[in-house]
Amino acid sequence: MKKRYTVFFAWLFLLYSNGVLHFLQGFLLIRREVHLKSTAFDGVSCCLDPKYRQVIILLIDALRYDFLAYNDSTSDGAIYQNNLPVVHKLLKDDHGVLYQFVADPPTSTMQRLKGITTGSLPTFIDVGSNFASDELIEDNLLSQITSSGLNVTFMGDDTWMGLFPNSFHRSYPFPSFDVWDINTVDRGVEGHLVSEILKPDWNLLIAHCLGVDHTGHRYGPEHPVMPRKLKEMNSLIEKIVRNMNSQTLLLVMGDHGMTRTGDHGGDSPDEINAGLFAYSPGWNIKFNDSKTQVVSQVDLVPTLSILLGIPIPYSNLGSVILDFVFPEQLLQEIHTSEKDNLAIALSYFSDALYINAKQIWRYLETYRRESPFPEAEYQQLSSKFTHVSDLFKGQKIEGCFQNCSSDSSCCPNHEKLKEFITTAQTFLSEAKEICRSMWARFDVISIIVGLAIFTSSLLLNATMLIDCESTSMKPVSYIGVAGAFFSLLLQRLHIMVILGLSLAPVLIYLTMAMRVMRFKGFHLISLVPFFLAVSYTSNSFVVEEPYVVHFLAQTLIWLPLFFKRKTGQLIIRSGLSLSVRLGLAFFRCREEQFPVCEAHSLHRSLTSLSGSNWMLYQRMSLAFVSCIVLYLLLTRYLQVDQKIGYLFAIVWCHWIVQSACFLLGGDTAALTFLPKVFYSVFVLKLARDIYQFVIDNEHAKVSNYRRKTSDMVILLSTLAVLLAGDGLAPGIILTLVSIVLFSQLFAEASSSEEMWPLYGILSLHGFFASGHHTSLASIPWESAFVGFSHANSQGGLANVLPTFFVSYSTAFSMLLHAMAVPIAALSTTTVRKNKESRMRLANGWLYILFFHAVRLFGCMGAAALHRRHLMVWKIFAPRLLYELLFAVCSSIGIIASLFLFQATM
Repeated sequence: MKKRYTVFFAWLFLLYSNGVLHFLQGFLLIRREVHLKSTAFDGVSCCLDPKYRQVIILLIDALRYDFLAYNDSTSDGAIYQNNLPVVHKLLKDDHGVLYQFVADPPTSTMQRLKGITTGSLPTFIDVGSNFASDELIEDNLLSQITSSGLNVTFMGDDTWMGLFPNSFHRSYPFPSFDVWDINTVDRGVEGHLVSEILKPDWNLLIAHCLGVDHTGHRYGPEHPVMPRKLKEMNSLIEKIVRNMNSQTLLLVMGDHGMTRTGDHGGDSPDEINAGLFAYSPGWNIKFNDSKTQVVSQVDLVPTLSILLGIPIPYSNLGSVILDFVFPEQLLQEIHTSEKDNLAIALSYFSDALYINAKQIWRYLETYRRESPFPEAEYQQLSSKFTHVSDLFKGQKIEGCFQNCSSDSSCCPNHEKLKEFITTAQTFLSEAKEICRSMWARFDVISIIVGLAIFTSSLLLNATMLIDCESTSMKPVSYIGVAGAFFSLLLQRLHIMVILGLSLAPVLIYLTMAMRVMRFKGFHLISLVPFFLAVSYTSNSFVVEEPYVVHFLAQTLIWLPLFFKRKTGQLIIRSGLSLSVRLGLAFFRCREEQFPVCEAHSLHRSLTSLSGSNWMLYQRMSLAFVSCIVLYLLLTRYLQVDQKIGYLFAIVWCHWIVQSACFLLGGDTAALTFLPKVFYSVFVLKLARDIYQFVIDNEHAKVSNYRRKTSDMVILLSTLAVLLAGDGLAPGIILTLVSIVLFSQLFAEASSSEEMWPLYGILSLHGFFASGHHTSLASIPWESAFVGFSHANSQGGLANVLPTFFVSYSTAFSMLLHAMAVPIAALSTTTVRKNKESRMRLANGWLYILFFHAVRLFGCMGAAALHRRHLMVWKIFAPRLLYELLFAVCSSIGIIASLFLFQATM
C-alpha cells in the first residue's frame, strides 16, 4: 500500500474522531455514580425523629406547573388551566402548599425518577464501578426506606420496576411504552389506589399516572383531550383526600413539564417547570402568597428523609425545604408563645440543615477522590463547609431541638441560629449549582462544530472513494493530518481555531480534487447508507431496525439477478440468502416489542432456563451442527490453518461442562478453567500469526496475504463464539458463512461498486443475527465474566478485560467484516499485480469506512435533532453510542488490515 493511502486514512480517522469528540462533549452529560450508602457519620445522627407515619406520592407524569396553578383570569386562560379545582380549594383552606417544582435536564422520565429518588443530578451516562443493569444501584430514598424496616407500595408506570425491582412490599405495574395509550396506566392506578390507602401496612405509597404525558405526546397540551385527562386526575386526588388520615402527607407532583408540542427531554421553561402540591389534613401548612415558591426536584429527597426519619441518600445534592419539614400547626401543639415557637423552629432547622450539609460534603469528598472536580470550586466549597461546621459545633446547636421542646430557654441565641441557617443554605445552594454546571447542560456550539467537522470528513471520504488515483496531492494531505491532529489534541483552543485547523485543508483538497477527478458510473445501491442515516430520525425504525436490515440484505442479494443472469451466481446467492434468512432465528426482542415479540431461549444463559432438558440438547446439537457446517465450508472455500480447530474443541468442551453442571445442578472449576486455557492458546496463536505476518513472511503474495487474513478472521471469530455461548454461536457462525459466500459472489461480480453496499449491510445484519440490539438493556454483560468470577472483575484495571469482552462480543461483526475485506477484494486468482490489489483493497476499506461514517452521522444528527424528544435517552442516544462502537471497531479492523498489508506487501 502506497504511503499516500496510509496518510489519507490517517487524515480521515483523525477528522472523524475530531468531529465525534466535539459532538459528544456537547451532547453527552456525564456523572460517575458513587455506590455507597448513608448511615450515621462522625458522631452526628444521620436522621431526626419522623414527623409523618405515611406519605402518598401521586406522580402525574408531565404535570406542568401551570396545570396545577389556578388562573383567576377568565379571558386569557388556556384550555389546560383550572382543571384541578381540588388543589385550589385545599390551598384556600391552608392545608396545602403549592411549589414550582424545577427539574434538571435531561427531562426524560427515567432520569427524572433517578433525580427524585436519589437527590442527584442524573445524566445519560452514569458510569459505575461495575457492570450495572437498568436497576438503580446508587443509594436512594426507596432503599433507605426498606433498609429502615418500612414498606413501600407501588402502582403505575412499569419503569419503576426496572429501577427498583426489589424495593416494593406490593406492586401493580402497567406497561408504559405505548405513548398513544392514554388510559391503561391511569385506570390501573385508579383501580388499586383507594384499597391500598386503607391498608395499614405501608409507609410510602407511590402512584405514577401516565395519561397526561401520553395525551401531550399524542395531541399536545392545548387539545380538548387534555382537560378531560386533568379532570380525571382531579377526581383521583379527591378520592385520596377523602381516605387520608391526619398523620398522612400527600404529594401531587410532576416529574417534568412539556413543550407546546407535548415533548420533553430538554431544558426549556415549559419542560423543566413541573408542579408540586403538598397536603396534610391534620397539620396547617400555611401558604404565603407573597413569596415565590420555587424548589428543585432534588430538594424533595432530603425533605422526605427528614420527615420519615431515615438517612438522606449518599449522593443527594438537594436542600431541605424548611417550611415543609416543620409545619406551623406543629408549633402550636407544643407552645403557645410565638417566641418559643421561633426558637423551636430555628433549632429544628439547624439540626436538619447540618445533617444535610454533612451528607453533601461527604459525597463531594468521595466524588473528588474518584473523578475530576474543578479545584477552584472545590476549595470554595471546602471553605464554606468549614465555616458551617465551625458555627454548628461552636454554638453547640446539635440536638437542641429536643431540649427546646421541653425548655425553650436552653436554645442558642436566635441571631446565631439564623446566621448558621443562612450560611448552611448558601453552602447547599452553591454545591448544587457547581455540580449542575458540570453534569446537566447541552453545549449546542460543540454539537454544531462536531457535525460540521464530521460533514467535511464525509466529503473527503466520498471524494477519495469516487477516484482514489487522481486525487493524490500529498502536501495538502500532510497538512490536513497535522491540522486534524492538533485540532484533536488542543480542544480547549478557540472554536474558530479548531474549525480552521480541521476544515481549511479539507476545503483546499476538495477544490483541487474537483479539477482532476474522474467520475465513475453512479449506482442507486450506493444510497443505501444514506437511507439508513435518514431513517435513524424515527424511533419506530430504530426499534424495528433488524427486520429492515434483513429486508435490505435480501433485496441487495437478489436485485442484480434481474439484470444479469448467471447460473453460478444463482447458486451462491441462494446460499447467501439462506444464511441471512436463518439469522432471523437469532434476532433479539426489544422491550418495546413485547408482548408481540417473545424472547427466545437462545438468548438466555443455561442457569436461567427451567423445564425439561430437551431445550438443552436442542441448543447443544444446534451449536455442534453449525460448527461442523462452518468447518466444511471453510475447508471448501478457504485455506485455513488446521490448528484453529483446537480452539473450537476447547469451546465445545466448555459448553459440554456447562451442560453437565446444568443437568447435575452443581458447579465445577472447569467452568472458568477451560475459558482461561482458551485465552492462553488464543493469545499464543494470535502472536504467532502476527509474527509470521510481519517478520517471517517469506512469500509476499496476494494469495498468501488473503490466506493469513482468513486465519486471523477465523481466530477472532472463535473468541466471539466463546463469549456469546452455545445459544448464539450459530448466529455468529452464520455471519462467517455470509462473509465466505460473499467473497465467492464478489469474485464473479462485474462491478465492485455494486457489491460493497451489500457487504456493509451484512456487517450490520451480523450484529443482529448474533443476538444483539441497540438498547442498553441488551448489552451482553454476561460476556464480561466468561472464565472469570464476578468477584474478580471489580474495580480498577480488573475492569479492562471485562470491558473488552463486552465491547468485542457486541461489535465483533463490524470488526470481522472490516478485517475480512481482503478475503472479498482479493478473491480472484487472477489478481497478481500489487497495483490492482491496492485499488481493490483501498476501495473496500474506503467504502466500509464511509458506510459506517454515514450511518454514524445520521445517528448524531438524529440525537441532536431529538435532544428534547421523549425517547432521546432511551432510543436515540443509545443508538448513537452503538453506532460509535461500530465505527470504532470497523476502524480498528481497517487499520489492522492496512498495517498487515503494508508489512507483507
